[in-house]
Amino acid sequence: MGLSELHREYIFAATKRKPIVAFIHDNPAMLPSDQQEPTRDGQVRRDDFVRLLEEKVACFRWTTENGLAELANKVIPNLMREHRAAGWVRADQAGLSGGGAEVEALKARIELLEKEREESMSQARPPLKTLSRGGDLVALDYSCNVYEGGDCKLAMVTTRISWDQAFSCMAPLMLNPASEPVMQKTLEDFIGRKALGDVQQDFPRAHAVRNVVLAAHSFNQIKIHLRALGLITRSPEKDNRGLPLWQLTAHGDNTMSQVMAVKRSVKL
Repeated sequence: MGLSELHREYIFAATKRKPIVAFIHDNPAMLPSDQQEPTRDGQVRRDDFVRLLEEKVACFRWTTENGLAELANKVIPNLMREHRAAGWVRADQAGLSGGGAEVEALKARIELLEKEREESMSQARPPLKTLSRGGDLVALDYSCNVYEGGDCKLAMVTTRISWDQAFSCMAPLMLNPASEPVMQKTLEDFIGRKALGDVQQDFPRAHAVRNVVLAAHSFNQIKIHLRALGLITRSPEKDNRGLPLWQLTAHGDNTMSQVMAVKRSVKL
């Protein structure tokens, strides 16, 4: 029988190094009969393909059309943010006639203005004594797949962590300039370790949580607040997609050492 068209499309996208995510039905037997593999051979090849996807790419499970729509609305924007493309006509190949030097001058001017803006923002921050920090808690929203018995549900959950915890997650990454997707993934990994306790408040029979995706507004809140506290600042550098990078300030470096360094248990 060979490979399915979907499998061929996956191979083509992978060879072109395109970003790939997979949305996999959690129980194919629940699908309408015309959407199921009618033969045993087809079912085996489908299961083999699913195992391949789970090993190679980010996979998300769904059970209902509404759940799939909600999941796609969460995952696709993050994928687009992490893998920005130049467009149908590549911006770096548009061919401005004789404009190469002008473009470079404009880029330099933009970098200078962004640096001036960053310095201006640092001087205009609100007084630190008015801002939440340290052990104060912040509420963060995220989506995840909750496994309860034999069922998988997409859930929106709120967790609460301290500002020190949020900062400690990302601070070591920002000893060198770090990208926003890397920062967010680190926060999601931290939240994922406590997510089961969060979801069991609404799903007491839940036994596993997967695919934690931090809401964009929650990540932006963390980023902007740490900036307001003077702990992080935008780097003059950008990543290879032109997205901003963030790094510790001198105050942030000192705060990281105080928060994360292991204290002696022996009294002096």
